[in-house]
Amino acid sequence: MKKKLLLITMTCMMLSLAGCGNEDDTNDTGNTSTGVATESVVDDDSKLEGETPENEVVIGNALEILTTVWGAYEEADKFPVAGGDSANQNFEGPAAFDATNAEELDVTLGFPTAQVEQIDDAASMMNAMMANNFTAGVYHVKAENKEDVEAVATALKDNIMSKQWMCGMPEKMVIVVIDDYVVSAFGLGDTIDVFKAKVTEAYGNAYVLYEEVIAQ
Repeated sequence: MKKKLLLITMTCMMLSLAGCGNEDDTNDTGNTSTGVATESVVDDDSKLEGETPENEVVIGNALEILTTVWGAYEEADKFPVAGGDSANQNFEGPAAFDATNAEELDVTLGFPTAQVEQIDDAASMMNAMMANNFTAGVYHVKAENKEDVEAVATALKDNIMSKQWMCGMPEKMVIVVIDDYVVSAFGLGDTIDVFKAKVTEAYGNAYVLYEEVIAQ
């Protein structure tokens, strides 16, 4: 008898919670995740202030983003991969990158030295055979608002586009913003398209800030 009463009580509690959840969903206006960032999500600065909407993934660090994205790759799209800086190298996948090493950030990933003080975490992933075929970096911006993040992203885009390339030239560049993280990649066009798709599929609040062809 006690077991029956307990089951009835638990069932009532679950139904009550489900009712509350449905009511919250009904009152929500435009923040439903569809796999592509909507304007309401992009313009919401609450994620930079420690509030995480239910439809967003909590990101632990820069490496987590690249690990998640690489893990979503189909076998047909994969390539020999390496990650990390000269002191922390991984030849089996992405790795953390020293966010204070301004010179190596610039030379290897194209991150501008003038903005190094604005980040406190970084990670990288590249084609181990030919870096210009694919190189990606993720940076956590010490941001107070969305404008701070996008300012760093713009400086990163300008720095990558101004590079003098050697040993093969990248065809395309993309920069994606996820909360207060900036994700950049340059390389062959098809490879960049796959990476962009995997990032935006993995993070519903991600949005493409820049996507440009690198002049030949």
